[in-house]
Amino acid sequence: MKAILVLVTALWAPWPTSAGQCAGAEQQLQSISSALASEALDKAEQILDSLEQSYPNCPETLLDRARLLALKGNATAAEDAFVRYQELAPDASRGYAYLGRFLLEQRQYARADSTSLVALEKNPSEPAALALRGEILVMKGQVKEGTSLLQHAWQIDPDNVDANFQLGTLSDMENRHADAVKHFERVVAIDASDPRAWDYLALNIEIVGEVDRAGEAYRKAEAVNQRGRHFDAFLDYNYGRFLMKDNQLKEAKEHLDRAVELTPSVRAVWYERAKVNLSMKNYEDARADGERAATLRDTRGVILDLQIYALLEQIYGRLGNKELASKYAALSRRTSVPIKETR
Repeated sequence: MKAILVLVTALWAPWPTSAGQCAGAEQQLQSISSALASEALDKAEQILDSLEQSYPNCPETLLDRARLLALKGNATAAEDAFVRYQELAPDASRGYAYLGRFLLEQRQYARADSTSLVALEKNPSEPAALALRGEILVMKGQVKEGTSLLQHAWQIDPDNVDANFQLGTLSDMENRHADAVKHFERVVAIDASDPRAWDYLALNIEIVGEVDRAGEAYRKAEAVNQRGRHFDAFLDYNYGRFLMKDNQLKEAKEHLDRAVELTPSVRAVWYERAKVNLSMKNYEDARADGERAATLRDTRGVILDLQIYALLEQIYGRLGNKELASKYAALSRRTSVPIKETR
């Protein structure tokens, strides 16, 4: 795994609006921002506390305080600090960009949308603003335009966590797995505490054929998957499937048991646990899981009806229920595979 990366020097150059008040504090500001990027919150707060005393009139400490409060989950105080920073530095794109990121994570989508526009207008070359606006455009279905902005952000700042994460997810969706690996490797090199990035990395590493590295990435994801802003509810499902392929059935079932608890309305988790139970000869449990999977809709086409019927045919065959095995065999024959639309 690559060594921890830092954001490019350009981001840490003195800000024109506050160069006088912050002159001499550039190194400490860089250290704070690096700590915030890696979500080393205790370290960031320690440096920030000291810097606020040494540079009480430096607006950038207020912006970093707002970001820290946001990461700590203190939404009211964070928004107040962002607003006060904008009053001190009304033309600073970074302030609007980080406020917009905060609003997006608070699911205040309309405000995040309008704030991202202001951030980009203030400075069309600010990576944080480009990454934010690009992500919002992708969410709005303007994928081509959003991807272009994300790529621009990444070209200016190859270590921008948000741009790398979003480009990684887009690469994953488009089956460009080597590109996805590249972007998610960059994310976890900067912020090793993000289980979602480790999960995506593991999925794509597995597809490109590096099974041992995929297993290592899954274990790292499990180690950091704590309840909070980055919690990954699908990690146990993905890791359980991985372990099942390696014939580690007991361990796979443990993870799929948790997956069922976390996402009980998702067809795929019941289907995969049914497969594990079938392999472990837990036929009644497999039957219950398979029938439960059959009752759930899967509009995204992850697990098709045809797959459910074929599995239930096997399960009832093992149970010796010829009538139901025949029923699902007939359903399998009558069910066609849906044809996906091509663009």
